[in-house]
Amino acid sequence: MAGMPSAFPFTRREATAACGFAAVAALCSASLLAAAVVMHPPVAVIPLLVIVCVGSPVYGTWQLPHAIASLRAGRGETNRRAIASLRRSLDRLPEIEHPLGH
Repeated sequence: MAGMPSAFPFTRREATAACGFAAVAALCSASLLAAAVVMHPPVAVIPLLVIVCVGSPVYGTWQLPHAIASLRAGRGETNRRAIASLRRSLDRLPEIEHPLGH
C-alpha cells in the first residue's frame, strides 16, 4: 500500500461502515451473478457482467485493510487495560509454597 499514510484515518464508525460496505458489495455481486446464471444472458452482456461482479467487490474492499487495522488498533487499548488490571489483581494474591514441594 505504497503512498498511503501509515496512520489509521478511520473512526470506529467509518471503519465499521467500510466493512459493511464491502460485505454488501460482495453479496450484491454474488446475487447478480446468480441471477445471470438463472436467466441465461446474451453473449454480449457477459463481459459487462463479469466486470461488474468482479469490480464491485474489489472497489468495496479497497480500504478494507486500513479499516480492519483501525478497528484492531482501537481494541488494543482495551486489551492493554484488561491485562494491566489482571496483573494488578495477581500481584495482590499471596505467594504460597506448592503443596507437593515443587
